[in-house]
Amino acid sequence: MPIETLNPEVWKLVGTLNGQWKSNGGKDFGWGTVKTSSQTLTANALLSVYKLMRGNQNLTRDYYLVAGDVYHGVQGSPSNPSSNWVSVGFYANHMKLNLEATSTQARLMTFGPNSTVEQATISFSIGGELSAEYSKEGPKGGASLSANVGVSFTASEVSFAARPATQSIEWQARLPHVGWVSPGVPANPGRPSYAGYIWNAAAIIEVPQGVVPNLKGRFEVDFEYNWTRGIRKRSFTPGIELVYQSLVTTGADDALLEQPLPTILETLRSLAATTGREGKTDTFLMALEGSRVINAFGDSNLDQIVIAPTNQAIQQYFDKHPQTALEAVSPANQIWLDTWVAERVISTPPGSVNLGAISASVRTIAGLQGEWFECADGLLLVTDTYEVASGLRSALQKGAVKAA
Repeated sequence: MPIETLNPEVWKLVGTLNGQWKSNGGKDFGWGTVKTSSQTLTANALLSVYKLMRGNQNLTRDYYLVAGDVYHGVQGSPSNPSSNWVSVGFYANHMKLNLEATSTQARLMTFGPNSTVEQATISFSIGGELSAEYSKEGPKGGASLSANVGVSFTASEVSFAARPATQSIEWQARLPHVGWVSPGVPANPGRPSYAGYIWNAAAIIEVPQGVVPNLKGRFEVDFEYNWTRGIRKRSFTPGIELVYQSLVTTGADDALLEQPLPTILETLRSLAATTGREGKTDTFLMALEGSRVINAFGDSNLDQIVIAPTNQAIQQYFDKHPQTALEAVSPANQIWLDTWVAERVISTPPGSVNLGAISASVRTIAGLQGEWFECADGLLLVTDTYEVASGLRSALQKGAVKAA
């Protein structure tokens, strides 16, 4: 992949987005099988983040390129898997990569590879519609330099499916494993499946000028040990969170990469309307915006801890409690709405909430599951539980006191 040849006057390296996983294959199954104890499984995503230097962007947009290597490996596999009739050792069924930009108004502009089926070589080019301008004084005017990024890699026996959305892109590389076409056909995995495979991803994110894309990612590989070419005996499917690390540490570049947190309302709106989470919180958001409780948001004297049930949680509860559903939709029942929302919003002094302290406080509450979001004006918990768990409010308030 020609990332090493990118002109730094056009694409400036500003960070990395990496994640890795490694495991032993586990205890052997016994006679006639490939030894799993001597097999090692690895999965890595090594992506670089570049910023397009000022060019023909009419001073309103910035562009970030995310590009790099995605691979898995299976060490200790037999050189010829068909030599053993009982098992073929570990192999991988698929590799899945997801990239997402969570900043407000961030937009996936272009990406590669696009969806492909059974091509021996995949080639693509992105960024050609952008250009950068450069002069001796710096990247601000003068000669035009190409922002084009070309990529090519082998793809024999491998197929790709790309699923783009407004602020995210997901790729799935399907690998030639046992029973790939139909049960037992092929009987043996292809080499990209049982030995390892590397491919290259690239995407360009557009954001308003001065805003960073707040990138995050997730990489998944499905490893399987198949016995008698038809029985899934052992598997590993690690979900690897990709961690962003800035490589810019001085002067104006620090300000460039400073990532302002969105507010709770901005986060709720993002989860309700953007990629990968479409419709996740819009029911709660509608209730919040229709209640008097929303008046407390934006008050510099208060931070908030918000417990937002998902659409699915609300729907399942209302299906079981039709009388409650009637109260919820009644236009005359403003008091019910305010009370319902207020149970899920806790006001605290500004700067008193801390994600680590809060998480520790609620860790012991049985049955509480959800995803925390750190926001500029507090914390947001998105949960699949409709009712406010017993002791949750006191635990959250306790955590806020500890953080103060």
